[in-house]
Parts: sequence; structure tokens; C-alpha cells
Amino acid sequence: MALFAKMDKPRQFHYSPRFYDERKERLEKIKAQAEAELAAEKKKASNSGLQRGFLAERRTNSKLRHSKFEKKSALRFLIILFAILGILYMICPELFMAFWGR
Repeated sequence: MALFAKMDKPRQFHYSPRFYDERKERLEKIKAQAEAELAAEKKKASNSGLQRGFLAERRTNSKLRHSKFEKKSALRFLIILFAILGILYMICPELFMAFWGR
């Protein structure tokens, strides 16, 4: 007859903090509201179209990117040029001797 046996309820967990700082809780609530408002403003501003200075920033970033690319391509060109000249020198050195007058 275990069906009608009385079952004990599980023990409840009660947590009561030792210290409660009402001022700190209010400050955290105000900070959370301010952060939410800032996030909403940023989202609204980013969706509003072009921002002031946006095009100038893109132009400087583009110039930096292109200057880095130009430096790399110039270095690559010099390496390829010297490699071709070296191969040509190995194939027919008399061409180079005639050019430098030896």
C-alpha cells in the first residue's frame, strides 16, 4: 500500500544576501538604462545613411590599402625583373658583356 504513503516535499533553497546596497543597485539600473539608450541611438544613427566623415575615412583607408598594394607590387616587379635578368645572363652572357662594354 505504498500508493497512499505520505511523501515529504523537497527541501527549499533560501538565499538571503548578507549585505544589501540599495545605492549600488540603483546605479547599476541607471547604467543599464543608459547603455540601452546609447545602443539604440547608435543603431538608429547607423541606419540613417551616410555619417559625417564616413567618405573621408573610406578615402584614407582606400589610399592606405592601395599604397601597401603598390609597394608590394613594385617589390614583386623588381624580384621578377632580377630573376629574368639572371636567367638571361646564364643563357647568353655575351649579351651582357656587349652591353657593358667589356
